[in-house]
Amino acid sequence: MKLYDVIIIGGGPAGSTSATFLAQNGHSVLVLEKEKFPREHVGESLIPTCYKILEKHGLIEDLKKIATRKPGVNFVDIDGKKHSLWCFKNVIKDKSYLSFHVIRSAFDKLLLDNSKKNGATVLEETMVKNVTLDSPDGIVQVDVMDVAGNRKSFHSKFIIDASGQSTFLGSKMGVKKPYSDLDRVAMFSHWSNTNFDNILKEGAIKIIYLGGEKKGWVWVIPVSADHLSIGVVSNNSFIKQEKQKFTEGKSADWKKDLYLQELFNSPAVKKLLDGATMNHQVQYIGDYSYFCEKKYGSNYAMVGDAGAFLDPIFSSGIYVGMHSAELVTNAIHKKLTGGDGDSAMDEAFKEITGAVKLLEKFIRLFYTPDAVNFATIGRPEDMLHFDKFEMAYQIFHYLLAGDFFQNHEKYSAFIDMVKDEKTLMKFQHLINHSKETRPESVCGESFEEMYGEMTHKIEFDPSIL
Repeated sequence: MKLYDVIIIGGGPAGSTSATFLAQNGHSVLVLEKEKFPREHVGESLIPTCYKILEKHGLIEDLKKIATRKPGVNFVDIDGKKHSLWCFKNVIKDKSYLSFHVIRSAFDKLLLDNSKKNGATVLEETMVKNVTLDSPDGIVQVDVMDVAGNRKSFHSKFIIDASGQSTFLGSKMGVKKPYSDLDRVAMFSHWSNTNFDNILKEGAIKIIYLGGEKKGWVWVIPVSADHLSIGVVSNNSFIKQEKQKFTEGKSADWKKDLYLQELFNSPAVKKLLDGATMNHQVQYIGDYSYFCEKKYGSNYAMVGDAGAFLDPIFSSGIYVGMHSAELVTNAIHKKLTGGDGDSAMDEAFKEITGAVKLLEKFIRLFYTPDAVNFATIGRPEDMLHFDKFEMAYQIFHYLLAGDFFQNHEKYSAFIDMVKDEKTLMKFQHLINHSKETRPESVCGESFEEMYGEMTHKIEFDPSIL
């Protein structure tokens, strides 16, 4: 019986990152991935904190060939008239301020192939059917079925669940729970022949508020010089209400009809789509805000979306998954090499849990625009009120750039009290540069720099056409 050091369920960013780090440290690693890569996936915008992890992998130059650059975030209010632009270079003073937008099929394959190059064994089209954790000797047994229907068992000293929203171990153990009041649904597609405005030409992602009971937003991601990824996120109760309306109206495709309704009802989105072409059928993802009450034990750990998934509003998922993989695999390495792995794992999940709780607060703040509306804080047209929010403006920059882990307790306290401007001064120590940041209408990047290095041709999976 071959005994692996670690088996990993799932070959997405969290799983492949885990595999690469462990293999680089000399451990035998088996990755079990149920699909065949490349495969389509949602979540195409990265935040700057991903840069240094990707740099460790030696993937930056390869990534530039398959991705566009992302200098910041453009928040747009419901009416399409008020907006703000948050440029990462205002708080990040090295080359990592330019993040990336990626087509996930190409990005995930790049990461998974890199784990193979570093020595991990990868079995694609291999479905995990059962995991046994309670053997007296602590050895994990993983039962799988391949694409031909053949069944097999593998064994390891430790298992990482990086199965994403499939949450294999969380579902099996009954520890998966929903976040209250974050019941969201996402619908999305890709578009070509669109009308890039000046901000999209600079590569910034657009986040457009939706009003009323929807409690939602629209993302617009320039994934190439010719394509926009556009998604609608809304309250599940609103989706159910609209579904009933469309189905009673004999809609042949209620998801597409609802998706298009929300896009063309938004003034900011509508002007981007005049004459545009939708590239594939609307994709639908529901039931996606959850957490697992117990995420690790003596011979297992959950990383990335397998342990928790929040709203994708701040593009945090890939970074949280990859950095969590770093923290967890460092603990596993200590455990397998005779160090105090249990204490290291406790510390890793203390930091991960703190980051996820901070993100939850940050996301809930976004959904209370009466408290803080990111489209109107720091508007270039509204300089009269900028001094009032200057410190908050800079701190929010750090959060948007992905500084979730190291200072999560301080940022969490900031969000708790951000409604009271008198408390803002006590957070000045979080700002580590001179107070020179001012809101701008552009980030100062050129179209050629943002899109010119991408050579990858976008082709969509025929199954979604």
